[in-house]
Parts: sequence; C-alpha cells; structure tokens
Amino acid sequence: MVNIIENIKKVVKEIGGDVYIVGGYIRDRLLNNKEISKDLDLIYDGDIKLLKDKLILDGFHIITLKDEKQIYRAMLNDNTVDIALINGDSIEEDLGKRDFTINSIALKLIDNKIIDPFNGRRHLNSKLIHPVSENSIRDDNVRILRAYRFAIKYGMHFSKECEKQIIDNKESIMRFPKERIFNEFMGIIKCDKFGRAFEELDTLGVLKILLPYIEELKTVGKCKYHIEDAFTHMNLAYKNSKAVLNGELSIEGLDLNIFDKDVAGFLMKEYFSFAAFCHDIGKFVCYKNKDGRVSFIGHDKEGAKIIFDVCNKLGFPKEAKKFICNLTEAHMYPLGLCKNNVKNYKKSFYKFFLRYNKYIQFILALSFCDMHATKMLYDPNNEEKTFKSFLEKLYEEYKEFQNSINSNWVDGKLVIEITGAEGEDIKKVLNDVYKKLYYKELNNKEDVLKYLNKIKL
Repeated sequence: MVNIIENIKKVVKEIGGDVYIVGGYIRDRLLNNKEISKDLDLIYDGDIKLLKDKLILDGFHIITLKDEKQIYRAMLNDNTVDIALINGDSIEEDLGKRDFTINSIALKLIDNKIIDPFNGRRHLNSKLIHPVSENSIRDDNVRILRAYRFAIKYGMHFSKECEKQIIDNKESIMRFPKERIFNEFMGIIKCDKFGRAFEELDTLGVLKILLPYIEELKTVGKCKYHIEDAFTHMNLAYKNSKAVLNGELSIEGLDLNIFDKDVAGFLMKEYFSFAAFCHDIGKFVCYKNKDGRVSFIGHDKEGAKIIFDVCNKLGFPKEAKKFICNLTEAHMYPLGLCKNNVKNYKKSFYKFFLRYNKYIQFILALSFCDMHATKMLYDPNNEEKTFKSFLEKLYEEYKEFQNSINSNWVDGKLVIEITGAEGEDIKKVLNDVYKKLYYKELNNKEDVLKYLNKIKL
C-alpha cells in the first residue's frame, strides 16, 4: 500500500494540486489498530482528468466507479485505491459533508499534514461517535447502522447529539436502498466479536424497525423449558454462535471450515449468527397459554416464514435467505430426534439428513447454541450434557450418510446398465441403494451389484 501512495504522491507533485488520504485508513492508523482498513480513499483537489491520464501512463489501470461524482479506482499490481474529486471548494468543506467526526479527518500527502476541523482525533481518543453536522443522519438514515457498526467494532459510544439524531430518524431507514441496508446490517454482525449487536441495536429502538415482533418477544418465552423471555434467549443463542465460531464453545464433529464460504461479500459464519438470533422469532405468533400451560407449537415453521419476509425486506441474497430459513425451520429437529429415542434411529436420521442435507452441520451447531442458551441458565438434570452427546453422535452419523450417498460404487450409469431403469426410476433405485448402504444392509461394491441384479426391471 505504501508503494501506491508514493507513486500517486510523485504524480501529484508533477502535475500540481493537492491529494488527501481520508476515511477508514486514517481512522485505523490513528487508533493504532492491528487491522488497518484495506480500503484506501483519496481526495484530489485539482484536474482529476489530468491525474487519471498521468496515472495510466505510469502503469495504473483505472476504472470509473461513479462518473457523475468523478470517483475512480486506480490499480497497480495488487494494490487498489479509490480517488474522488474534492466535494466543495476546500478539503474542510468536503470533510464537513461526511457522516461522523471520526471519519472527517484527512492527511495531506504532500506535506504529511493532518487536517481535523471537527475534532475527530479527540473523539477517537474519547471513543465518541458524533455526527459532523445536525443533518448528518437526517440526510442519510443508513448512517444509523454505520454508527452501530463503529460502536461495536471499536468499543465506542454515541454522543447525545448522535443519539438524538438516531431516535429522530430511525423510522426512515427502510426508505433507503436494500443493498446499502444489507451491507451495513451484515457489517455489524461481521465485526461483532462478543455477541452484543442485537442488544445494542435494541437500546434506541432501531432493531424493531429492522425485525418484527421484537417488543412482543420480550413478553413471551417463559415456560417449563425456559426461565427467560424469548428475546433474552435469542440474544444468548446469538452470543453462543459467536463463542462457537471463535472456539470458546466446541462440539465434536463440527468442522469450522464450513463457515468460511463467501456469499455476497459476507461469510457463512455471519449468516449463521443471524440465524442463531432469529431462530425463535416465531414464538410470539405461536404463543398459547391453556390453563397455565404455555406452548409455542409450530414456532420453527412460522419463524421460517417470518425470516423469509425479513430477508426480502433487508435485501439478502437468495442463497443466504434459503440458508437462514432452513436453519430456522429445522432448529428443533435434532431435539425432537433426541427426545423420541426411537429404536430404529437410522431411519429417522436418514429422513432428517436427506431433507436438510447440505445444511445439517449448521443446523446441529445452531441446535447446540439454542440448547446451551437455555441450559446455561437452568439445567437441574444436566440435560445439556446428554443432548450434546446426542448431537455429536448425529455428526458421526451424518458422516456415514455422506459416505453412503457419495459412494463411487454406484451411479446412474451403472443402475441403467444393470437394471434397465429409466427416468425417475433411476433416481429411485439410487436413493434405495444409498439408504441400504447407510443402514449397513449393503456393505461393499459386491453387495451393491448383487442387489442391482436382483431388482432388474
């Protein structure tokens, strides 16, 4: 990154004008963060077309990000920097149009001078998030979510003016583009190491703008299984998800690498944590109290419907939406299997595995977070230990299931060749073979071939 800065500095010295580093890079350097922002933003006060042309001659690749605002991306080797034409007549005017004072600090490259007209450095030192102006949040309500992201990421707090602007403008957040809301919302979950996000978002009433039934969930949930309300329980499950992901809580058989897949700029671990919070969102709708006996039958299925609408509202990508809905829908399934204690458990397991195949490991992890959230408060019969052992058995069984359906002993071509099956019958025969392999009724390729010859159509 230093090389690209020096190259741009050299070009500006040749052609004239002033160039400034702004944004997250400066903020992180001043905070002495170990993780410096990879996004380098420059402001140029001069002839930006001339700067572009000169950078191209010097080997930079330039692409246009926003033509009307003259914002460009300059790339050299593996380094990238965004360059924008100054917004106003001076750098001070440009900084005055930004969101928070901690982001309204500039470094003038030519003489290495800090420009801080809004006391951003002082606010960084005092861990204060303060709007640059009285219109900062009113002009862009999505900045509310950004304020929470900074508060959680850096352990900061809001000024009274910031709180006032959040309260006054929170109702209008959803009028802004879904893409921006999604990115800021998921950014909060991403930087939340200790599971505080939803409690923090609730303090000034922002969470209930984003998610339904938040206030109602605080009034239900206590029953013979729970001593806490549903909202408290959901927060505990969310905290547990963070503890699982960072290794503080563990469950044998869970491969943490499954959480590293990227979907639309965020990892499965972020979507998993969101699902952990939302898993009981259907409880208020399904609340029943009959003669003092409280129940929430069907809250898993109802919750999946609610979360489907939430994901659409917040602009979640299709793959992430499907993931979160499946986890919400199935989070009670492992507990049901454990309580049923059926003799022919492989039959029940196979049905579960076949239905939720690629989500199984995530569902089991969420079920663990859910159970731990309940039993960490009250577990007189040590039921958590029993259920955790059961989940670990399910992980082992799922590996056997995977080995069965991924067996290289049989495929559609072999089924056609031996049995003469066609169309849907091919899939039916294959599934039958996979099931028998999992049940240990078939144990090797020879057994498979004998079985296929036996059922010739």
